[in-house]
Amino acid sequence: MMCKVLIFGCIAAVILMTAAYGAPLLTELPPAQEELLRASIMDLEQLKNFKNDYSGFYTPNDKQECYRTTLECYLRELEVLKEEVGEEDRRHIINIKKNLDDFKAGSSSDPTCKRCESHKQKKFPEFHQELKSFLQRMLK
Repeated sequence: MMCKVLIFGCIAAVILMTAAYGAPLLTELPPAQEELLRASIMDLEQLKNFKNDYSGFYTPNDKQECYRTTLECYLRELEVLKEEVGEEDRRHIINIKKNLDDFKAGSSSDPTCKRCESHKQKKFPEFHQELKSFLQRMLK
């Protein structure tokens, strides 16, 4: 009897830790989400030649356990960028945001993760590269 209680206690602890740290329960993305990520990376690639020497964008350093907070930060910064680009580039940003919104649904940010504003501001080329790397890591 004591053994069963111990086993159920361990299972409950694992479930709570998974929920607390936002660890993915699936090891692979569903094909639909994979496609959304690939489409976002392609749209992001269309923005790589955007010239902006005066604005800085908060650029999170991606920690595995903070990916939702990181994603929310990137999406907020894309909203800022949307105001600074032309119509064609704006369409790419809208597509990226629409594609990535599903990835942040149903979760709250981990209080141990850094706030977006506490990250360094970087110029657009660095921001672009970091966001691209982050999305590619989400694909794996």
